[in-house]
Amino acid sequence: MSAGGKKLARGAKDVSSMAIRKSLRQTDKAAADPAAYFNGEYERRVRELGHANILISGQTGVGKSTLINSVFRAPLAAEGVGKPVTKLVQQYKVEGVPVTIYDTPGIELGRAKRAVIREYKRTIKDSLSRPLDEHVHIAWYCMSAETARLQDYDIDVVKALAEEVPVLIVLTQCVDDERAQALEDAIAAEHLPIHGPPLRTLARERTVAGHTIPSHGLEELVERTHEILPEGVRRAFTNAQGVAIRLKVRHARAVVATAGAAAGTVGAAPIPISDAVVLMPIQMGMLAGVSAIFGVDVSRGRITDLIRGLAKSGGTEVAGRSLAQALLKVVPGTELINAAVATGITVALGAAHIQLCKELLQRQASGEAMTNAEMLSFLLDAYRRAWRAGGQAWGKMSAG
Repeated sequence: MSAGGKKLARGAKDVSSMAIRKSLRQTDKAAADPAAYFNGEYERRVRELGHANILISGQTGVGKSTLINSVFRAPLAAEGVGKPVTKLVQQYKVEGVPVTIYDTPGIELGRAKRAVIREYKRTIKDSLSRPLDEHVHIAWYCMSAETARLQDYDIDVVKALAEEVPVLIVLTQCVDDERAQALEDAIAAEHLPIHGPPLRTLARERTVAGHTIPSHGLEELVERTHEILPEGVRRAFTNAQGVAIRLKVRHARAVVATAGAAAGTVGAAPIPISDAVVLMPIQMGMLAGVSAIFGVDVSRGRITDLIRGLAKSGGTEVAGRSLAQALLKVVPGTELINAAVATGITVALGAAHIQLCKELLQRQASGEAMTNAEMLSFLLDAYRRAWRAGGQAWGKMSAG
């Protein structure tokens, strides 16, 4: 090896040694009580998500509450739970869902327009004097597509809101394309300062003349909102929404990629399989990060059962120390864990957990429960598939 090559190798070894020492500081905690370690990581990751705040406006009867409760993974617009912010504005939030909705319930067309605008502006400006998590970040202005008319009230409120925050116009109750198009044409003619064209939505399926029209437009609303939100609160919104699963997957994959890189750094100087426990804090943090983004309940004792099942061990401590060894069972002929193997088993586990979280959300949406045994079986199968899909390439690299 050349002098330069030896220098690079020594540098990689030094980086790996630092990464191992850092991981070792957390290893005993993670191995001794995986559930407690996971829960601590989960709570930390949830705090790091931030908090998104959306102001929703529109006249009475346009279906704001139905829209809100259809977009988010928990009902945020239940009657009687709003907290007054001003005389007209109320805020709605639910514990464990990192989004707050600011709304003006029951705005009638005849109500004093100036009073409504004044209260909106006050709410937004007050929020902007506080930390980012408390800002009003975006406004959804809702209009029913069942009418093709655009009122002066709508125009003036949208313009006033756009002076303070980005505004999306959401057309609700879209069951007639001709009516929706007529309303869009009227909006376009006003050249309103909005972000993109109006979004056509139907929050819940509707039966018209014996024909069922499925809900639609919610994913597009979520994805456009996500693009506009500040970077610091996008993961909070991703957690809170319940319709664009691919958005959750996108953020979760970033968490897995980071964990894979960290695991690879630990394995840059090959370590014996018996020392594979040093990867556990990285992998547990990854599982917690993915779970936080999805907003699913895999905390408390359920994660312990998963780890115990993966390691096929009766005790929590032994299960924790056996996690990486259990993951290595799908890697043939491995005696030492190098960067490629450490990355491979970590990324495959992360990919499997993403699949499990997706399954949990789908079961939740259909009202089905998933037992711990089913979760373990699903995770094991998904892990094996993930290794076969991508991990084999890392395995070949490790042999080379």
